Amino acid sequence: MSRKGKAKKRKAERLRNKKLIDRYPWISPVNWHWKRIPSYDFTMYDDVPKGWKRAFGKIMLEEYREALIRCNYLDKFQWIQVKEKYGTLRLYSNAAPKEVSDLESKYDHISGYFCIECGRMNVPVLTGGWVEPLCEDCYNKRIARQKRWHEKDHPDREFKYTPYKNLKKEEQKLDMIAVYKHFSADRGDYEEKRDYSDTINKIIARQGKLFG
Repeated sequence: MSRKGKAKKRKAERLRNKKLIDRYPWISPVNWHWKRIPSYDFTMYDDVPKGWKRAFGKIMLEEYREALIRCNYLDKFQWIQVKEKYGTLRLYSNAAPKEVSDLESKYDHISGYFCIECGRMNVPVLTGGWVEPLCEDCYNKRIARQKRWHEKDHPDREFKYTPYKNLKKEEQKLDMIAVYKHFSADRGDYEEKRDYSDTINKIIARQGKLFG
């Protein structure tokens, strides 16, 4: 791509980021002290893996926005770190009302059932080595890329990999109800059940458009 083409692309990216931050101010970039940076070069939303963005990204952002408006907390809330950990989406933020902070555990639960690369639902979780939900198609595409890199950099060495069917993985099916285990001095060990069916049904409807 030419220098002019790259500059045009960066300008478009900054414009897109500005529109996102104007509607979802908590995705503004932050510095090491968790203070917002006046920049549109990137957003905290960029760190959401592409498959999860595709499956439920906009649904998640809108759900956050509605909750923050109800709590009168839209301009006070901030994501300070976004990442994948142990195969699920982790959203770390500053202090917020419980209705808002509960969304972090909701999408931690939901994300683990969707392919981290393409967003397909009810994929197995690979458990050997790096833990992540990944469908067979995306795994094979990843292997194909790795093979091309290997043949380019190490043409004298044999490329070895494990077929998808032989990987260590845990089969799963998306559960509408999440069960959380807690402990308190007065109640001891107890379970809390949260019904996520409203959000999950919206995501399932989107699956039909993506993969139907």
